[in-house]
Amino acid sequence: MALISKYHSDFYKIEVDEARKLLKAVWLRPVSAEEAVLGGTRLYEVLRDTGMELAIADARVITTLSSDTKDWLSSQFYKLLSDTKLKRLARVVPSALYAKVAVESVVTRAEALGVTRFEVKNFSSPGEALSWLMN
Repeated sequence: MALISKYHSDFYKIEVDEARKLLKAVWLRPVSAEEAVLGGTRLYEVLRDTGMELAIADARVITTLSSDTKDWLSSQFYKLLSDTKLKRLARVVPSALYAKVAVESVVTRAEALGVTRFEVKNFSSPGEALSWLMN
């Protein structure tokens, strides 16, 4: 996989594999609400600017999400992603139960609001996520 860096900070990195139309985003540490919004916005911008159709979002290090952050992610973020060429999003979720439920609840709410126009599935490892995206 030939990954090209599109964004990198101390808390988040985004890379793309242009040949596979694949974006890979990884949270590098737990983040504040502001950092979550900044990272999500950068992800949207990279998807918009590159036309990637597949994405892996690795959130295994996320420990908590504030109510405001969950609201923004489910109502605004997923709507933004739906305005790109994204077809499938594989989310790698934390293994700790509370963090896993918090991360999974965001997409459940987004789907209930009807703002997602792409497939979303949760995984426990990046390898499983990549296999699903490539099949």
